Amino acid sequence: MSTWKDLIRTPLRSVQAYHVPSHPNAIKLDANESAYGLSRAAHEAVLATVTRELHRYPDATSRALRELLAGQLGVDGSELCFGNGSDELLGLLCAAFGEPRAEGKKKGKPPSILYPSPGFVVYQTAAVSHGMVPLEVPLGPAFEADEAALLEAVAREQPNLVFLATPNNPTGTVWPRSTIAKLLVQHDNVITVVDEAYLAYADARSCIDLALAHPHCLVLQTLSKIGMAGLRVGYLVGRREVVAEVEKVRPPYNLNTLSQRAAEVLLREYQPEILAHAQEIKSERLRLKTGLESLAGVQVFPSDANFFLVRVANATAIYESLAERGVVVRNFDRPGPLAGCLRITVGTPEENNWLLDALRSCLR
Repeated sequence: MSTWKDLIRTPLRSVQAYHVPSHPNAIKLDANESAYGLSRAAHEAVLATVTRELHRYPDATSRALRELLAGQLGVDGSELCFGNGSDELLGLLCAAFGEPRAEGKKKGKPPSILYPSPGFVVYQTAAVSHGMVPLEVPLGPAFEADEAALLEAVAREQPNLVFLATPNNPTGTVWPRSTIAKLLVQHDNVITVVDEAYLAYADARSCIDLALAHPHCLVLQTLSKIGMAGLRVGYLVGRREVVAEVEKVRPPYNLNTLSQRAAEVLLREYQPEILAHAQEIKSERLRLKTGLESLAGVQVFPSDANFFLVRVANATAIYESLAERGVVVRNFDRPGPLAGCLRITVGTPEENNWLLDALRSCLR
């Protein structure tokens, strides 16, 4: 006799839910948020936007935020689609572009998503939860971008979607713009999504211009990594006819009123503060890199994001020891390419000093 468990989609049965460990009062260097909180003036400006109309649904089009952000990005408002964080938009992309290819239907081949590995875990869960097959293309031995492997895999697999994060999480890898351009030229029957969540920390140009030039290219950005993680505001940029297809599957009130208004105020009035914080993190990244590399037994991988991937012996034990000392990092120590790896978010100078001292004690 069947049970409710038999109704769970087969690919989901072996997938673990996204787990966020709780460590109250610890220094949080595990989630790649901005280490710098906004000023008191910024917080007060946000509080002043709190509406008395919470009994009404939010603006389904995010009109005010759309107009402001479109102006800052140099695009038309119709070339934007908002999501409850970029995570939701990944799912919407799967829902919109998940039709099996005609040739695949004949062979019983399901639609697929291709992305470099190691990569953002939500790429896999978004694929599996929408009946698509996740296909991973290994990065190089030092987690560097491997153009040949990527292009060969796309040509061989012909996925529906390619998710290309630059910088990449959790490795910090940056994909050359030339590689993205080559991918777009060679594979115009594949939707390429350039995930620029960490672009504020990289010395690289956005690919928004490529998205507006190619209907099969979209750019994904978020406010979460630049000091507004609590708002959960992500957005997709692309040509209006492509964005319109994603809009068909977007829930009508997915971006709440408070997030819309807070984001509008912060982007309009406190952009210099936000940009200054990003610059401070880039400066601290260099100092932290030097500090980590001075520790015996710590391998530090190059990063253009606001975090470092490091490899140490007994990584899980080091992770637990750091937590006991009040510092939480992300543990990726499991069989596979990330064995022995921890991911460390760049914090404030004080947080980074505490981390280095704690890590030095753990390595003795």
